[in-house]
Amino acid sequence: MYLLILFFPLVGSILTGCFGRHIGEKGAGILTSCCLIIGLSYSVLVGIEILFNSTATFLRLWKWFDSGFFLVFFDLQFDGLVAVMLFVVFLVSTLVHVFSIAYMRGDPHVPRFMAYLSLFTFLMVFLVTSANFLQLFIGWEGVGLCSYLLINFWLTRLEANRAAIKAMLVNKVGDIGLLLAMFLLWKSFGSLDFSSVFNLVSPSKEVFFICLFLFFGVMGKSAQLGLHTWLPDAMEGPTPVSALIHAATMVTAGVFLLIRASPLFDVVPLMLIIITTIGVLTVFFAGTIGLVQNDLKKIIAYSTCSQLGYMVVACGLSHFSTGLFHLMNHAFFKALLFLSAGSLIHAVVDEQDVRKMGGLSSFLPLTYIFFIIGSFSLMGFPFLTGFYSKDLILEFAFGQYYLIFVYLLGCFSVLLTAIYSIRLIFLSFLSNTNLKRGVFFFLKEGEGLLLAPLGILALGSIFWGYFCKEMIWCFQMGTFPVLFLNIKLLPVFLSLVGVFGVLFFFYFFLSKTLFFFFSIYCFLGSAWQINYFFNFFFIKKIYKIGHLITNLTLDKGVLELIGPKGIVNFLILQVQRLSSFQSGLVFNYALVFFIGVVVFMVLL
Repeated sequence: MYLLILFFPLVGSILTGCFGRHIGEKGAGILTSCCLIIGLSYSVLVGIEILFNSTATFLRLWKWFDSGFFLVFFDLQFDGLVAVMLFVVFLVSTLVHVFSIAYMRGDPHVPRFMAYLSLFTFLMVFLVTSANFLQLFIGWEGVGLCSYLLINFWLTRLEANRAAIKAMLVNKVGDIGLLLAMFLLWKSFGSLDFSSVFNLVSPSKEVFFICLFLFFGVMGKSAQLGLHTWLPDAMEGPTPVSALIHAATMVTAGVFLLIRASPLFDVVPLMLIIITTIGVLTVFFAGTIGLVQNDLKKIIAYSTCSQLGYMVVACGLSHFSTGLFHLMNHAFFKALLFLSAGSLIHAVVDEQDVRKMGGLSSFLPLTYIFFIIGSFSLMGFPFLTGFYSKDLILEFAFGQYYLIFVYLLGCFSVLLTAIYSIRLIFLSFLSNTNLKRGVFFFLKEGEGLLLAPLGILALGSIFWGYFCKEMIWCFQMGTFPVLFLNIKLLPVFLSLVGVFGVLFFFYFFLSKTLFFFFSIYCFLGSAWQINYFFNFFFIKKIYKIGHLITNLTLDKGVLELIGPKGIVNFLILQVQRLSSFQSGLVFNYALVFFIGVVVFMVLL
């Protein structure tokens, strides 16, 4: 049963990739979706067995590396953390597969798309079930490869090419940190197995650098401040890809690594402070940029960046189970928002600029309702799923009095979340319409395959946090700080202020907007000039060095002299010299013949 969890997504990907032209668009969607549904069923059974019985299962399949003292087995590990991650990955991926059948209809490369999605799911499952860092690294690189393939799925689009390359390169910078951490782990502990390393860990300088490098890898995958620039650009892929990357795979891999390696981070308090600080700065930074974005998917993308910051803050506060709780809750409402965005984009004929929408609430009532549910859950509105985890993280932050700025900045970011969420809803559904006239003839709700996944995710965004809160709170028993009621209600109050403030502004003061804030608007719209900073100080200099050294000196210098081209030029030159003896004059041939005879006689 445990092996079948990995088997079905892989089989679906291989069969669809190899025989997609034969089974067709419809067959590819049905095959991969059925494989994912079976995998989801097995993940539920595994979760029941592990969580309700408080057990863990380890599977040793074969010896992988055996060189001197370096011994690594190919092992699988199934514990409570893995059970939760498997459920989240399979549920979201299954719904995305079903949604994609309708969303991608008519695309000539649907089998390839479905094969990539299933491969993405398999590699994420492989990552979370790994029992050692080396095996995890394969899944880590695998999800990065699949994200590249899916972002660049429409490979004839230049922007998709650029976004995919950027995502790959930025993640490679973070992957260097994970590689260095693995080298230090082997040097310090002589093993890469989770169980061996976690049982031997103790406070030391080596452990601090191990945690630092691990977190550097987390920053790349989970788009934390500094290595976040790839995430908004990744919206160039199809919308189902965005839902899968943001809700269940890729970006959640970094948070998963933080939680998995929690025994290492717990013995380095300074590293936890660094993690908390970067996490809350990411929350604030992404929230400010989301205020001024006009691309529908980029607004949701920056909200993902912000919510990942909350998860990192929870881990930095050493409340790893709360971080996992928010990861699980976030999967529901973020997948709902992205798939709802896909339904909206599908209805308005691929328009993504919210300024060119408006007045759609009467034409797309179900999509409007789903947007309301997802956005209010994202804001942490009381008794929705996001409320039970986000507010819990802020309460824990207030309990760490030496990090009180984390609580204050986190609460202010709640206000920012409310503002850009309601702005998105108002411009898309409530304002006067700016749609093209021809679009109105095609405006209608999507078919059942589009709306059914949204309905399931909407139910999860409403009820899931309530159903799971007791399980999470029991893990945190005895760790709750004594809080005044106003401290607990401050995030809710700021959410309401954001909601009514935005609506009041748009209804009464939109035509009287002062241009005083134009410069701030431009600054935030340019994402705090982070891309310009990296391009000016790093990318251009690296490109110049690469051009001078790699291109001119090595490629067009040394390699052309001693490589295939150099050998060809040398042979051509020698042949030209030899051909000069072919003069066509009889006395020259006679002289050569005479010299040859003399040499032959001398040799005899």
